[in-house]
Amino acid sequence: MKRGKFQFRKYAVLLIVAFFVSQVSAGTTDVGDSVRELIEADWIGHDRQFMGDMQSAKSADSIVEYTRQLVNRGYVLAERLRSLSASESLLGPLVAKLKQFETRLQAPESGGDANVDELRRLYLDVRRTVRRIAFCNPLLDFDKILFIKRHDSGGVFHMCDQYYGCNAKPGGGLFILSEPFGSNPKLTNVLQNSVVERGRLTGDDLSSGTFLSPELSYDGNTVLFAYTQAKAYEKYRGKTAYEWGPEISYHIFKVNVDGSGLVQLTDGPWDDFDPAFLPNGRIVFVTERRGGYLRCGRHCPVYTMYSMEPDGSDIICISFHETHEWHPSVNNDGMLVYSRWDYVDRDTNIAHHIWTCFPDGRNPRSFHGNYPVRRESRPWMEMSIRAIPGSHRYVATTGSHHGNAFGALVLIDPRLEDDGAMSQLTRLTPDTPFPEAEGKPIRNYMRYGTAWPLSEDDYLCVYDSEAKNRGIYWIDRFGNRELIYRDPSISCLSPIPLRPRPKPPVIPSKTVQTAKAIRRAGGEIP
Repeated sequence: MKRGKFQFRKYAVLLIVAFFVSQVSAGTTDVGDSVRELIEADWIGHDRQFMGDMQSAKSADSIVEYTRQLVNRGYVLAERLRSLSASESLLGPLVAKLKQFETRLQAPESGGDANVDELRRLYLDVRRTVRRIAFCNPLLDFDKILFIKRHDSGGVFHMCDQYYGCNAKPGGGLFILSEPFGSNPKLTNVLQNSVVERGRLTGDDLSSGTFLSPELSYDGNTVLFAYTQAKAYEKYRGKTAYEWGPEISYHIFKVNVDGSGLVQLTDGPWDDFDPAFLPNGRIVFVTERRGGYLRCGRHCPVYTMYSMEPDGSDIICISFHETHEWHPSVNNDGMLVYSRWDYVDRDTNIAHHIWTCFPDGRNPRSFHGNYPVRRESRPWMEMSIRAIPGSHRYVATTGSHHGNAFGALVLIDPRLEDDGAMSQLTRLTPDTPFPEAEGKPIRNYMRYGTAWPLSEDDYLCVYDSEAKNRGIYWIDRFGNRELIYRDPSISCLSPIPLRPRPKPPVIPSKTVQTAKAIRRAGGEIP
């Protein structure tokens, strides 16, 4: 491709993106054109390492060889999807197209002095076909994805500081991507026409702050999320900040998926975030309300797990752990799984990994021994942990102590014996080393995050090869990866299929903390 043609395409992409960004305010926008351009750029950006510049004649042989590998990858993927009972009426014609491409690649004129532009077009045709095969996956049987957009936090580059509202940068929102696997996806700003109906921000919209940690109800109708007005940003501009207040801290909100019924559930000087619906109807979340600070000397309030009624009442502490906790979710058995910084009788950086407890906070346990052979023999952190449907295993992001909740993705099998290293872990994304444990500078390897498991093999997640404005991807554990949506101006986070999902069993509470439990015991509510 000539330089002038390349520059034209570059500026055309920018114009399309600018148009797309300007249209988001209209509520629902067709983003098909912008997404197609970004998908092609994503393919080329990744594959250039195997094919060279894809412009000079010397690239021809490399293009042919790598495109043949893509054809073979498509065949293998199609066979896997057939084992999942994918529609043969959809797969068959696509596999036939791959065979046609394979024949063209075997022709003598396909290499050497072949027309590089023609080979590039053939490569893109193969890429598009493999993508269509990937989206025949019967596990992708949903037509909407819920997610948020947000900038990475400023302030001290640290696992704790990333969730303080004083470090939040304004921007983003709560969105739904419709027809995500089709040719013309549409983007809806859920809160475009919403105002808060209850709480301190009654009558206000949420257009000027920062969003965090969305969670979808089991029936698929209601969304929890954390939001801060991010008033500290104007003062600190992303630099080190230690300031708390109602207009600075994160608070938990609830809204219907159509944007109606927006209410504020929590308020105060504390950061409240990471909400999750419990099977018994209560909401678990993470908050600084318990008090206390980390041991390392900085002004870092500790946040641990609490729970409340779905209207924001009856807030109780369910974890009195002395150091930080993150990202509670409910596993297939109705138990809580979360990340905990296990600082007791240990080095500062060796143990912030998966824990489990009952929904009322009883019996917290670690699946790992938390005394690794050496610190670098496993990830320094496991975050954004979620149970895999129909499995006893979990997916997690391997974060860093001195960084944010992004890195590589791993599969955790708690039924395997812990050897103080990697025995319970399987790498899902071996292209990315574990930040800090294996890869430095840490920021360069904060690529993957917030995986939503569809099976032990398939996931939604966010990703960016340069660890910047991450897009939403489908990936599998065999190295396939397809961009679904990206906003070049801001990161996406926490993709969730917008559909009902099975509710885990309700585990009866055995503590007398909630208002209902106190009444049953005949006591008085304080």
